[in-house]
Amino acid sequence: MYYSMSRLSVLDVKWADLFDVNTNSSFFDKHYNPYYELIVAAEAAVHLEAGGSRMVLQAGDSLLLGPWEQHNGWNPDVRQGKFFWAQFSCSPGLDTININRSTELNIIHAERTELRTVEINHEDLLIVPRMYKNQKRYHLLSRFEQLVETMRKPQGYFRYQSTLLLAEMLGFIASDFLEQSDLDTAFPVSYFTFRKLVNHLNNFYESDITRERLERTLDYKYEYLCQVFKKYAGIPMVQYIQQLRVQRAKHLLLHTGKSIQEIAMEVGYSDPFYFSRLFKKVEGVAPQHYRDGKQTTLP
Repeated sequence: MYYSMSRLSVLDVKWADLFDVNTNSSFFDKHYNPYYELIVAAEAAVHLEAGGSRMVLQAGDSLLLGPWEQHNGWNPDVRQGKFFWAQFSCSPGLDTININRSTELNIIHAERTELRTVEINHEDLLIVPRMYKNQKRYHLLSRFEQLVETMRKPQGYFRYQSTLLLAEMLGFIASDFLEQSDLDTAFPVSYFTFRKLVNHLNNFYESDITRERLERTLDYKYEYLCQVFKKYAGIPMVQYIQQLRVQRAKHLLLHTGKSIQEIAMEVGYSDPFYFSRLFKKVEGVAPQHYRDGKQTTLP
């Protein structure tokens, strides 16, 4: 069983501690809690039962439980060790996925988040196994020890520090699983070219962006750059440049007292009439009407 978690999820650590099985008989009682719970064996073997399955966690092995999931210890006749545990909330919650559905595991992919003019939240789903034998167990155990110490002696921004530590641990498990799996995690070369191209446009859109300058800067033919941009952005490069200029013009219209002609020049258009036509094409209203229709205090 596997969980998927968005990188945009809000984590909040509620409780965390180190549990010694041999000094606490309540380990074998049934336990429930309303939060997610991450358990990592700290030393020796820990015998846990959850979801109708009995399992043995060795040092560094992790188990992720869902809210209200019954869990308890088993095999009381065997000497067992210690384990770290942390209860935490997660919003939005974790989703369960089937490892056989490869489309759900296509977690390394390009989105249009590089474009300044598009509002897209790229979730970057992390895949966290329910039970996992971590290769980098010492990194995981070290962070868990810090988390427990932070929660035991709260001071300053201890909740913030606890959240960072938990996120780092979940990242350790997800990354370790990714490295041990057969998933394709490589970005194509064209994607790096796309990022370089978008970064250049974002910084120089108000200047005269010629094909010669782009070819010289990025060391690719203009036609290829246009193809790469359209592939990842979904729109032509010229259209994106226009959107960037209009986006800047909207800010200047609302927050400065500059004339339409001055704004046109500042965003890269020497002809204010052409700028006005383009602005109306993109926004549906002329620049002056856009300014008049918004209430703002000019400096």
